[in-house]
Amino acid sequence: MATPIAALVVDSPLGPLTVLSAHGGVAELHFGVAGAALPPGDPHGAGPALRAYFGGALGALAAVPVAPAGTRFQRTVWDHLRALAPGETTTYGALARALGSARRARAVGRASATNPAPLFIPCHRLLGKATHLV
Repeated sequence: MATPIAALVVDSPLGPLTVLSAHGGVAELHFGVAGAALPPGDPHGAGPALRAYFGGALGALAAVPVAPAGTRFQRTVWDHLRALAPGETTTYGALARALGSARRARAVGRASATNPAPLFIPCHRLLGKATHLV
């Protein structure tokens, strides 16, 4: 991941969000105003995408590139999460199996927990286990 090059604060229904961008895409998203010593900017269009997302266009964030720092395994998990459509969910175990190792469910959960760019990487679509609602 490249070093962050710009910071943007976006007002949202969740309060202010700080987006740190790198040359390759969004590197981090922080809930609140983060004290980033970076020049202001939005080189990847994160601001308009977030406003569209909160306006109901749930697929708007998928068009924004991401460049999070992480291990190769973490980035693979995050890529799989980004491939899930809005409203679609999966479980730690199912994603681990999709990655070729059912034994890595806990590692999948840990990768989700360390997601540096929530919303852009939709970790909220990953469940501990499947639940059936009656």
